[in-house]
Amino acid sequence: MTPARKRLLHGALTLGMLALLIAYARTVSWAAAWHAIRSASPSLLLLAALANLLTLLAKGLIWWIFLRPVGAPSFGLALRATAAGAGLNNLLIANSGEAARVVLVTRNSAASTTGVLAALALERLFDLIGYVLLLIGAAFLLPLPHDVARWRPEAIGVFGAIVVALVALLVRAPRVHPPAEVGHGPFARISASVERFIERLAHILTLRRIAAALGLTIVNWGTQVASYHLAAVAAHFPISIGGSITELLTVNVGFLLRATPGNVGVFQLVYALTAQALGGGLSKDAAVGVALLLQTVQNVPVTILGALLAPDLVLGARHRKGRPDGAVVPRG
Repeated sequence: MTPARKRLLHGALTLGMLALLIAYARTVSWAAAWHAIRSASPSLLLLAALANLLTLLAKGLIWWIFLRPVGAPSFGLALRATAAGAGLNNLLIANSGEAARVVLVTRNSAASTTGVLAALALERLFDLIGYVLLLIGAAFLLPLPHDVARWRPEAIGVFGAIVVALVALLVRAPRVHPPAEVGHGPFARISASVERFIERLAHILTLRRIAAALGLTIVNWGTQVASYHLAAVAAHFPISIGGSITELLTVNVGFLLRATPGNVGVFQLVYALTAQALGGGLSKDAAVGVALLLQTVQNVPVTILGALLAPDLVLGARHRKGRPDGAVVPRG
């Protein structure tokens, strides 16, 4: 698909989503939503914001673990890039912040683009592992709605496939001799690029790094659950911890494709529809208010932090005059 067609398709998707959001917004009692916002506890909202910042810290640590062996040992750089990427994701569509993370690290370290991409792929993989483990654990231990709980077998299958892939990378023998010259055809170049990428993945992974990343993944998703539930409790929304986990699971499915900046509107729609599906007298109007509060305490501090740590990326400044030390960053 050509870039022009991709832009056209994404534009059509965005317009369709906006039409859906406008139609749904007309059914919401905004007075009830505003009441939920106005009556919320500031102290609990602050705790929800802090829990979300711990989530960001855990993600930065996971990426740093995988960046170190590819030539980017600075934890400060990993955290700065993670915050900048998250801030850009709150301002742009289609998860554009992920590309910015790669740019920031490759321009300020000796790591190659392939190595940084491999580290990012592993960080995203462990994010998926956390999601799958949360779904499996909640489906076994908590009374989730049938439409969510029924995905437990698929989640177990996905987790098994990930384990097999990680084991395959762990046992992969390292390359002893330099690779042969790459052919001139497009398929030869693609094959060589894939081979280099897999080599980077295998080089990064060790049992120790996997264990550390898994522990931090549990922290990452645990603090996300805490942030969701604290925001709901702050707004006196009578949702259970299982309900908050269900909200987290369903909302994150929607974040696979950001149709609006920061998924604003889509987040509120999915949160309110999930609250209705949970039953128990949960008001969709109050749920919209909770979702607005939750996205505020999550997005605003992270976007401000990203702008402070990487203003050239988040604010769009064009100060691209090379690395401070003047060194050449290797590519490929």
